[in-house]
Amino acid sequence: MRTPEAMRRMPPVAFLTALAFLSSCSAPGDIDRTAAPVSLILSSLAPVGANFGDVVNNDGTVSDTQVTARFVARLKSSSNITAPELQEIVIERYEVTYTRTDGGTALPAGMQRAMTAKVQLTPNGVVTEQTTTVTLTLVPGAQKLQPPLSHLILPGFEPDTGFPTVTVDATLRFFGRTIAGEQVSVQGSIAIQFANYAG
Repeated sequence: MRTPEAMRRMPPVAFLTALAFLSSCSAPGDIDRTAAPVSLILSSLAPVGANFGDVVNNDGTVSDTQVTARFVARLKSSSNITAPELQEIVIERYEVTYTRTDGGTALPAGMQRAMTAKVQLTPNGVVTEQTTTVTLTLVPGAQKLQPPLSHLILPGFEPDTGFPTVTVDATLRFFGRTIAGEQVSVQGSIAIQFANYAG
């Protein structure tokens, strides 16, 4: 994000929205509801970089908006199972969809991407979790050059709302399999306030 001076130049509504974003930028995900004996848990989603939500970087370039996602795998049952190594999880792909939370209707296009991340099983009774953390694209830079996000560059506001910001909840859904071949999935969400903070 830009300096506090740049934030102060924003209209009052946009500034208050920015404060709301800063105070509630991420939410942990639900555990998966599949029939596999192991749960894939999305324990956190966190913004990457100082320009999170900015449609244009300080140098005038446009780049991807990214997040870090942290995963844990745990057995659903309190009893141990044979061959726990077969219950380790490989995440194979993820998808992102957006929901407007500012009263606007136009949305960035959703996306799907392949990924590969192995999540080792944390055995029952073990307090220290074995975590896997990956950095993912949440919004491709090319999306910022398409409506509704491109409106924040020119003319400088979103026509639906008249605000110089676009605020969305991004929902990420992850899909994978255990080494034994059973499907697992999990989802979580993170709030984004898009703006051209120096514009």
